[in-house]
Amino acid sequence: MINKILSYFPDSVTHEHIPAPASPGYYWFKEANLWIGIPKNSISESQLELMKNLFEFVELENSTHLTGAAHSWSQFLFHEGDLPAGAGNEVRFIQFKLQSNNIESDEIHEALKGFFPDHPTLWVKDSYGMIIEEKNEVPENAENLFSIASTLESDFYVKISFYIGKFQKVSLQLPDFFKKERQVFDELTVHTTRDAVYTFEKAFPMLLATHLPVHLKEILDTTILEAFEEDKELMATIKVFLESNSNASLSAKKLYVHRNTLQYRLDKFMEKTGVSLKDFDAAVVVYLASIYQEMR
Repeated sequence: MINKILSYFPDSVTHEHIPAPASPGYYWFKEANLWIGIPKNSISESQLELMKNLFEFVELENSTHLTGAAHSWSQFLFHEGDLPAGAGNEVRFIQFKLQSNNIESDEIHEALKGFFPDHPTLWVKDSYGMIIEEKNEVPENAENLFSIASTLESDFYVKISFYIGKFQKVSLQLPDFFKKERQVFDELTVHTTRDAVYTFEKAFPMLLATHLPVHLKEILDTTILEAFEEDKELMATIKVFLESNSNASLSAKKLYVHRNTLQYRLDKFMEKTGVSLKDFDAAVVVYLASIYQEMR
């Protein structure tokens, strides 16, 4: 297999150990103890997708292109470097991940710099990085990030997901906190990339729903989810209702239905399951069940 790959891509290279430094002009794959590098300009998107199915795709981290504040933050977060000079008292990390195989890195780098001219942008990989935002009176918000994601998709035909972290004091404990937030974002994007912007509050129930013990899943399957299986429209209605803080008028508006229609569906769900959505604990369970159904 390896010999066929090498003959098909004559400009590819192999290493017995991880290449250091890794050339950014190659896609890297691993087979047993062999590293295979294929030039990015000699492989099509469909071929790349096939290679990812055949071998372990390794997106190596490379910070050699970073300068200034971005380089200082990279050293601090990943290489036990000193506290970045001039950093404010509190910062947060807005992580982002591009959902594409062939990415025009330089153009997207410049676009993100334009969107966040006052914040260091740290690229960890070709498809992953973060914006480091100091706490001020007008922080970046989800609405702005949704707009940026929409612009990038229309201009570069690439989808992007953002994760807005929590503000934390700049201290020697900050890299450890960041690792935890990165783990949340990594786990989240393994299960879903349907939304453009996530927060911890949004990610938390999603990750809970994907880590339910088997016996809890089985109980949900034979109770609440049984009602959803019979009526997909019902599940969407209940989820929107709960996400709208159980506000019937707002839910009906989002669903483009009359309030009477919404109430009919809520009553129907209660009849089928015996669960009252007026009970807070029950509403939490039903919401987690709806997320679990969506993500499995």
